[in-house]
Amino acid sequence: MTACNNELSEQTLQNGGDVNFTMGIGSTPSSRVSMGETGYTASFTANDAVGIFVNEVPTYTNVKYSTTDGTTWTGGPINVSADGTYTYYAYYPYAEDMTANNIAAVVVTNQDTNGYIKNDYLYSKLAATPGQTNVNLTFNHALSLVEVTLAGEGAAAGAAVELLNVVTDATIDLTAETVTAGTTKAAVTMDALNGLKYRAIVPAQSIAASTPIFRISVNGKVYQAKYASEMKFEQGKYLAMTITLGGQGGDDAQITITTSASINDWSEGTSNGGNASVSVAGLDIPLPVNGASSILETIAANWSPSVGAAQVGSSKAEGWYKRTNADVTDPTTVGYDSNDQALTIKRLSTSTAAWNKDQVVYHSSAPLERGKYVLSFEFKDDGADTQYGAVGVGISASEDNKLFKMLNLVKAEEGDTQSLEDWGRTLTLFTAPADAAWSAKTVYFSFEEASTSGSTGSSAPAYTQTTDDDVNKGVNIIFYSNKSGAETTLSIRNIKLLKYEE
Repeated sequence: MTACNNELSEQTLQNGGDVNFTMGIGSTPSSRVSMGETGYTASFTANDAVGIFVNEVPTYTNVKYSTTDGTTWTGGPINVSADGTYTYYAYYPYAEDMTANNIAAVVVTNQDTNGYIKNDYLYSKLAATPGQTNVNLTFNHALSLVEVTLAGEGAAAGAAVELLNVVTDATIDLTAETVTAGTTKAAVTMDALNGLKYRAIVPAQSIAASTPIFRISVNGKVYQAKYASEMKFEQGKYLAMTITLGGQGGDDAQITITTSASINDWSEGTSNGGNASVSVAGLDIPLPVNGASSILETIAANWSPSVGAAQVGSSKAEGWYKRTNADVTDPTTVGYDSNDQALTIKRLSTSTAAWNKDQVVYHSSAPLERGKYVLSFEFKDDGADTQYGAVGVGISASEDNKLFKMLNLVKAEEGDTQSLEDWGRTLTLFTAPADAAWSAKTVYFSFEEASTSGSTGSSAPAYTQTTDDDVNKGVNIIFYSNKSGAETTLSIRNIKLLKYEE
């Protein structure tokens, strides 16, 4: 097992007997399942085990050989005659009940837990000379190595990087020396290394142009990266790239395919060229942990397109805001419940505030896309009154001058097919459950259409097409209490806004 090609080292003619195996990967003399973070040379390490087949001897099927130091292998034993000619097949990692033409290769979906290199499936084939007992097996990588390095203003330590909707299984045929990708797809969490570098191993596959392929979660934001050309993950090769994340200004991030990485055991994959972009695909909304003191500003105007100067527009800093008009009696107060880790909205029974006069608004300046999104959160009433309150929600454009169209998730009459349809509103209300129980809610939005009026369904709003400017400078997520006639405290937590993929 040395060198990432199929060339065979010269073998020594023996007189038969027990076979001594030497194994390595690529150009490494005899080792594997470790690999440096700056290079592409893998090596075997202690406690690794392989399975070996002797084509001409059916009893030597999936014979286990293991190493305690990465260089010396014991197992079997496999014994050959002095005049016999044998073909050896081998694979890593060892698994029971494998056959030579059907080795199952399945990568784990969270490669950050035990390390990406544990998913490095290997295979080898060697036609030995008669009587040969010193057999040097050269292993090849069966799958593909993907490497990402984060850069730019938005990059930071602690980020999580995922490969989206990639094939995670394959079948290795040792006799034909082929690897066939399967059909199971999942998101794969990449292994976080030093220096904002991430790696994962997956079966060879092609990702269609302009398909979201990476999701990066960092500092409460979720970025989504796609490449304008087809992206190929090739067997036995690595593809290294840099993903540059923009800052708060909404600049698009970019994927750059690295072309200068050295060729080693993992040979360098090819790039078809093309442009790439990274947009924010979601937000994990932070709560104002210090309560009212962390509200950035009180906006002294109700929501109205005609009051543009007082709106939470794109020029504002990212964070929580509160509106309170001068004509509101007993305005709503905002706080934070450290026990529930929730935003609290307290409304008095004497309050005269309408939905657009005492909203609590989270203003995000992260760049989004003109597509479909889903807002999810949990909420409850404090249960102090038999009249349980209601929370109102909506999302406005970056300049806070129009409300996005809401969508209703509808299931087809037959089958499980679901689709999003116009809900005829830009705002909606959810009544809190009894007994102060938490309730999880999801609301779907189209950022492609918006209205300048707020509607909860009594009259369908008139929509117009949005522009890129409406979303690429961020959005405003609106919450308000809609209870009257009694005092109530609404609690809201686990607020997330994610791109909806149909």
